[in-house]
Amino acid sequence: MMSSVVPPTGTLVIYAFAAAFLLVFVGIPFLACLYYVRIGNELRIVSRRTRVGAWAGFAACILVMAVFAPLRVLGPFPDSVWFWLAAASFVGGVGLLTIAASNADWYRALGIESDRAGFIHDGPVRVTGDVRPVDDALVGPFSDEPCLAYAASVQERRWIPNSRSSSSTMVPVAVDSDATQFYVDDGSGELLVDPEAADVLPADPADVFARDVTIEVEGDERPPAHVVERVDELGIGSTSRDRSYREAHIQPGDEVTVVGHCESVGHGYASNRVVADAGESPAFVVATGSLEDVRSSVDMLVRWNAMAGSGLTAVGLLAMVWLGL
Repeated sequence: MMSSVVPPTGTLVIYAFAAAFLLVFVGIPFLACLYYVRIGNELRIVSRRTRVGAWAGFAACILVMAVFAPLRVLGPFPDSVWFWLAAASFVGGVGLLTIAASNADWYRALGIESDRAGFIHDGPVRVTGDVRPVDDALVGPFSDEPCLAYAASVQERRWIPNSRSSSSTMVPVAVDSDATQFYVDDGSGELLVDPEAADVLPADPADVFARDVTIEVEGDERPPAHVVERVDELGIGSTSRDRSYREAHIQPGDEVTVVGHCESVGHGYASNRVVADAGESPAFVVATGSLEDVRSSVDMLVRWNAMAGSGLTAVGLLAMVWLGL
């Protein structure tokens, strides 16, 4: 016969107090922060531009916890500015390494031998050329200009209270992106690209904050009519707060570099060489710019982040261990 042991009343009270404390002082503020500061939108923007997915971010958090937890078991963290500077160095280094690791496939993909669009065979390809739409082009939500791909965000000024007063910051309240099929023409022929499964980077891959169009609207002003229409579609409505409407895009005639897997579809005059997935290629990415520009940008994104991340992580970890012992 099994017997259950009921914890002492004092222990239950402590557990209840701890749960209530976490709910009131951690859970509720965190949920309010998610709603008010729109951390989710901010993370979506950064994730899209850096190509850091949810699993990579989760793995980075686990790595950080795996380091801090043993240090905490050994004793309380030192009350020293140098220790927390070392901790910041370590966390920042892990972040840079995560960005480098998330783009390693893109870095390897640029090692694929360059192809001419008119002489491509099935398999991994890398092509650079000018783009044109297959059918009607998209319309940029804020530029109101024809484009083949765009990434847009709406930021709104919010007042964030702190311990002494309050300060304002621009907070993402909506994000949107879209892409349509297009041809890449390098002078030797055309290659059809279906970007539905691609990582489409309408701006310099290494420049997370690049934008082609930015419309600043103060709280007492009304945005242009086409912006109002698109804002209504996003479901965020009008506001009396300052807003910034930002858009990066790829327009017809722009030069892009495409890496992916090519496959022949159809027969005879109706045949097309189509890039629609990664297949045997390390990645399926569409980036604006010439091969030299994209290669230089990705090299900076991967190699420099890897070197800086390794240095910051090593220095931060060694300093934390030394200061914590």
